[in-house]
Amino acid sequence: MWRRRSSPSADPLPVRSVPVREDYRTRRRLLLRRLVDPASSEGLEVGAFDLPVVVPDGRDAGPRCWFADMRSTEELASEFGVALEALAPIEWVVQRARPLAAQIPRRFDYVILCHVLEHVPEPIGFLADARDLLRPGGVLFLAVPDKRATLDATRPSTTIDHLLARHHHGAPGPPLAQIMEFARTWDENWRRLAAESPRAFFDRAVAHFESGAADAHCNVWQDDELFAQLDYLTRGGFLPGLEICLREPWGGELNEFYVALRALPRDSR
Repeated sequence: MWRRRSSPSADPLPVRSVPVREDYRTRRRLLLRRLVDPASSEGLEVGAFDLPVVVPDGRDAGPRCWFADMRSTEELASEFGVALEALAPIEWVVQRARPLAAQIPRRFDYVILCHVLEHVPEPIGFLADARDLLRPGGVLFLAVPDKRATLDATRPSTTIDHLLARHHHGAPGPPLAQIMEFARTWDENWRRLAAESPRAFFDRAVAHFESGAADAHCNVWQDDELFAQLDYLTRGGFLPGLEICLREPWGGELNEFYVALRALPRDSR
């Protein structure tokens, strides 16, 4: 586990040689509360699985947080072998190819996206769409893995030009190059196939690409890289109506960094 001194503003975690999953929720909740009060606000978390930031069991005083995913609670439990009661209850099952705001009728004071953005084929359009889920002054809160603390460490970072090109051409699913990179990096079976039979590896990756159901880390960043890209995109008008309101670098204790964007009033867009 890498260790690095946290930024001066970071909230302390319990001192452990190896963090536990609850440490992730603790850090996320502390940072979210700098921006909104979950007890008096309405929120949405996308892709919470079994580790929601705002817990729907009454741990937060009067929580009003809903959950969305690409599968129903029952489908997630069956596919991943997790007890139904351990999962965040899914209110909306969403499709990757359709804008979130067109599939979810409510509007919220905050939207949480933990380890979601790296999976999104076209992040610029996704964030601009997610902004439409927010009421004026609402917050998009993101926890993003820092590639240095994951198996993506050896992969080339996603550049601003990658993001802009995908935004222009569209990317309904993970690009083929990212499917292959992710497979080689994260899966020993894929890596062995690539070494023993390059053509079979390629054909299998193409089949996943053409299926439209592939999942991969389409984007990999270090904290400062994504911070700089979001600055560029907000300054350049690619994320209208959003401004960065929090950035918390990777501190070494966990494998993620944090950034939040606030929705400006409509007439200031």
